[in-house]
Amino acid sequence: MSQVADVPKSDYDATLNKIFPLPLSPVEKFMFADGRTQYPMFCDGEARFQGTVERGPFEEGLQFALDRAPIFRSVIEQDKKRGLVWRLSDRKPDVDWGEYGEPYVTGYDELIDLTKDVGLRIYVRSGSERSTVMFHFHHACADGVGIFAFIEDFLTGYNNATPGAKPATPRKLEPERLLNRCNSALENPSVWQGLCDVASGIASAFRFFADRPLPLTSGLPVLEAGAERKQSGPVTVALSNETTVALRRFSTDSKVTLNDLLLRDLFLTLHEQIESQGYPVKRRQLRVLMPQNLRGKGDNAMPTTNDVGFAFLTRRGDFCQKPEELRKSLAWETSAIRGDRLSRYFIGGLAGIQSVGAHPWIVNGRFCFATAVLTNLGNSWRRFATKLPMANGGLVAGNLVYDSLIGLPPVRPRTAAAFSVTTTADQIYLSLKQDQFQFTRQESTDLLKMFAAKVTQTAELAR
Repeated sequence: MSQVADVPKSDYDATLNKIFPLPLSPVEKFMFADGRTQYPMFCDGEARFQGTVERGPFEEGLQFALDRAPIFRSVIEQDKKRGLVWRLSDRKPDVDWGEYGEPYVTGYDELIDLTKDVGLRIYVRSGSERSTVMFHFHHACADGVGIFAFIEDFLTGYNNATPGAKPATPRKLEPERLLNRCNSALENPSVWQGLCDVASGIASAFRFFADRPLPLTSGLPVLEAGAERKQSGPVTVALSNETTVALRRFSTDSKVTLNDLLLRDLFLTLHEQIESQGYPVKRRQLRVLMPQNLRGKGDNAMPTTNDVGFAFLTRRGDFCQKPEELRKSLAWETSAIRGDRLSRYFIGGLAGIQSVGAHPWIVNGRFCFATAVLTNLGNSWRRFATKLPMANGGLVAGNLVYDSLIGLPPVRPRTAAAFSVTTTADQIYLSLKQDQFQFTRQESTDLLKMFAAKVTQTAELAR
């Protein structure tokens, strides 16, 4: 592969040398500072395949993807003039090979020092019929959409390195778009708009800290120093095809998004879970953090990065006794968030906080950011620009069929549960990653089943 994108590799490298060292964005600074030994800020992106992962094409595919993802080849350093920057390095991520179904043990969820190593670990689990490749990455390096782009590039490289496979044209790549990440949601960003964002962000931050939500650990003993892990990795359940079809029909008929229905059912789940621990919620606040992709027009050509804002949906516990009103209120709020990209005010707030040196107080504070996180990743391959053939319910890349993805954000202190939704053409997957020092795997499984049951009950209304 002589070309990394639509230009020769030499021109691509010259462009990178103009961009890097690349100053960290406010979100990247936050994610970097928020990583700690017990809560390392690592996300999961588990690509699932039909077939056996061949080592030769895998290594070529991975190298192709890494060439097109400069932040996954960078470390963080302090620049005297520009502060924290990404600096390109020759380091590569560790790759752990094992049999299909073998758990992720070596290094999984262990903190990586981004000043010394790249923020990506890879776990290949290959079998005769099914295989998985786990891309375990630091949230400062990428978000969910960013890892989609990386997987797309990996599949393209894997396919093109497989003997006999029909070559696939890689997606367009414009590395200079990295300079405008976390700002490109605005079609014509201006200095005035930037000031407005900062001001609105600070106002939102005031409301954020004024309304303290209940953590999911309410009623549980305080975590002791030196506590041991009770579990590792996410749990996942698949909704039936009948439930998936019914949910989509109900979403259409009630004129709300699927995500609105899931948010409502998650609030109901969190309320029930906290009360089951012997802690009455009453009028106390519950809050769900909802990430929002901030990429703008044409940004599908951006290399893998973190370009995400956060919206915080807060409701009193007694409102959870009114499911229909709760659904309507959430639908109204999420519509405003999507329409006006309101989560970018989080970026302005972060920038303001960092500018006055209050960042450590935010990162190290003992307050609860959110009761839980819900990210809806949808169907990953619908975002792909690369044209790969379809067969057996997935995309064909060489000898593999890529048919699903399980992706999850990290948990942090007192935000003890991260839920995600991923879809295929005919099925919805619900996944959960909980605080591994507070909850056992059985407890996480039970909580996810409770959520799935409420979602299934919603689907039954449409049948």
